[in-house]
Amino acid sequence: MTRRCSALCGLALAVVAISWGAPLARMTEAAPLAVAMWRLVLATALLVPIAFVRGELPLPAGAGRPSAWAGALLAVHFGLWIPSLFLTSVSASVVLVTTTPLWVLLLSPRFLGVPIRASNLLTFGLAMTGVTVISWGDFELSPRTLLGDAMALGGAFAVAGYIVIGKRMRAKAPLLGYLAVVNGVAAAVLAAAVLASGTPFCPRTAVSWLPLLGMAVGPTLVGHTMLNWALAHLEAYRVNLAVLLEPVGATLLTWAILGEAPPLHVVPGAALVLGGLGLEMLPRRSERQR
Repeated sequence: MTRRCSALCGLALAVVAISWGAPLARMTEAAPLAVAMWRLVLATALLVPIAFVRGELPLPAGAGRPSAWAGALLAVHFGLWIPSLFLTSVSASVVLVTTTPLWVLLLSPRFLGVPIRASNLLTFGLAMTGVTVISWGDFELSPRTLLGDAMALGGAFAVAGYIVIGKRMRAKAPLLGYLAVVNGVAAAVLAAAVLASGTPFCPRTAVSWLPLLGMAVGPTLVGHTMLNWALAHLEAYRVNLAVLLEPVGATLLTWAILGEAPPLHVVPGAALVLGGLGLEMLPRRSERQR
């Protein structure tokens, strides 16, 4: 029970941290693809020395290739999702990118050996209904917003693969060493994309480095580290279901910092999300018996 409580506390911290990603990205005066790149470059610069000091680099034999694939998927995730924040509303983008648990759930029987239960579908449906209610008023049928919606959804597909690999790697590689390699590969892939597209590398203002550093420390270093740590103690689907709270946090932070007031349907939507999370987080009968 202590380990379970620790894992749930770690998830709560991760959700708070990742909720800062969208508002911090919107606060940065830089090309969106460069924002994604610098988030991972700065996170790698912080992670690599810590991993070396802890003796977690280099990775064990056989862990390099899966870590590189995870890094490539993470690069696709951020390379699609962060630019989507500048094409569609924050609520729509964050909601679509948090459909990740659905794709993890569908991948789990094949890659993680975890069957899909009827209760999973029920709680997921309840939580996703809440997410839909939160974002419904933000969708606008125009080419620009539809492109942003499609990019956010593509980011959800990519991070589902990243999470599945991370779940399998938690028993094969130390956490910080694994994350240092993953973030390093993702940063390199995005740097190549920035060069190939002719995107300006640096922010337009010096003060924009502050939200970039904030994204590296909070959502990436703290948020993603705690999510990967929780994967060692909870099912991948359950970890990702907690991420459905991100739209709630991101909406409230965007309202407080950027003055974008959330629509009235945020309150009932948040209630549905929290209700779905509460049902899924309750221990099953077999867990209570143990």
